[in-house]
Amino acid sequence: MNTRRLLVTFTALSLGFGQSSFAEEKPAPAKPAHGYEVTLEMKIDESGKVDDAKVISSEDKSADHVLDRIALEDAKEMKLAPRMKNGKAVAYIARAPFKFDVENDEGVEAANTPEPHILNAVSPIYPADLAAKGEVGGVIFAMTFGVDGSVTSMKTLRASNPEFEKAAMESLKQWTFNPAKKDGVAVETRGYLTIGFETDVRRPYWNWLYPPRPAVGYFGVVHRTLPATPTAATGKTAELAK
Repeated sequence: MNTRRLLVTFTALSLGFGQSSFAEEKPAPAKPAHGYEVTLEMKIDESGKVDDAKVISSEDKSADHVLDRIALEDAKEMKLAPRMKNGKAVAYIARAPFKFDVENDEGVEAANTPEPHILNAVSPIYPADLAAKGEVGGVIFAMTFGVDGSVTSMKTLRASNPEFEKAAMESLKQWTFNPAKKDGVAVETRGYLTIGFETDVRRPYWNWLYPPRPAVGYFGVVHRTLPATPTAATGKTAELAK
């Protein structure tokens, strides 16, 4: 599955050199694709290397902005063809959307679906054998909710490991939710919930951190593998902590 791709339609901006022929190119419109989008503004030097980049718009609303950071890291590795003006390579600024494709995502419009809110969450038990191996992953559930916030249906959309699925399902059956509201009135609704299993040194790949929209949210279960209090670093501990 192609989980991330860069839309290569760049918009060139002036950087003291006027309008370039690059900005006049009219590529074919990209086919619509659902997923989270992060748009960067990139400063590109005379050699075509991305000298600097910043996020100018993002659908990544997570607390730690994982997708924003991935887009910025990818931009640093890009090497573009130099842009010429009067026979001389020039620096320029371009904007580029980075698309993170999410299977089953219904697009930004679905973000307006009324959301239930978690009232009480029972944390899943990290499967002992997977914890011992340091395996991380996640489970995505498709759920519907009654007008009172009760879960009326729940099915696994996908899971990285059957043991994670079993642990997540057993705990989720005990969760309670406040009902979703529209114009102040409780309504039935639906959405996707992700439960991720991570350690204090590893996180799941980003596609287990971002449920499709309409999204109920992400709940992370952390298994500690390092001492709670720093001690004299052993070779193994020091290596894991990097």
